[in-house]
Amino acid sequence: MPAPRVHILCLMLLVLCAPYVGACGRQEQEQRKAFIAFLEKDVMAAGADRVRISDTTRKKIGNYLRHFDVITAYAKDLGDINARLAGEKTRIAALGPVPMDKIGSERARIERLAAALFRSAQQVDAVKARADAARAALKQPEDVRAAFDKAYAKEVSEYAAALHGLYAVQKDFYDEAARMGMFFEKHGEKIQIRNNTVTIDEQALAAEYNALQSALQEKSRKMQDALASGGSAAR
Repeated sequence: MPAPRVHILCLMLLVLCAPYVGACGRQEQEQRKAFIAFLEKDVMAAGADRVRISDTTRKKIGNYLRHFDVITAYAKDLGDINARLAGEKTRIAALGPVPMDKIGSERARIERLAAALFRSAQQVDAVKARADAARAALKQPEDVRAAFDKAYAKEVSEYAAALHGLYAVQKDFYDEAARMGMFFEKHGEKIQIRNNTVTIDEQALAAEYNALQSALQEKSRKMQDALASGGSAAR
């Protein structure tokens, strides 16, 4: 007689569990649909930093809210790096412009800018690596992953790439300006500057200066183009 009672008890437990599992499944599906719609309609359209999540949306998204936190947290970290760099550039620029006849003595300021850009690019890479690791750790159904990856690419991957590219082209310019500064520092006694016109009597030195000036102008053009087209990177 004990054996049938065991079977009856197991059957009762299965019956009790079935509705609970079904309810959880429906809730997850509703949260999944709400999260996908939120990513596609809000985040992709407005941007993660401009989205305001209402209490109603938070309830609809449920546990997927922590997935969205991966996007917002690391996008904010990237923005903070850019803001700090902008502040440092402003402080250096506040010391005044560097005229051609002072480029040798002011080389340290130019090198500070190049170093700041290099550090910021490294910080961007580090944030992107941490973001990728956090993103990889998320357990997501295929439909959520597809929508999430698009939002993550826009708000984190593409943002990081834009900042890195912007910093690289600016650093190239300031590195070239520092090389010009070294040239003036080394050969200053052989160089005359009047009304922004550089005169060098020695042919070899004149050729070296012309090559440096040509490279500096080209990198200046690339920097201006990048700053003009990459303005959206400064959020």
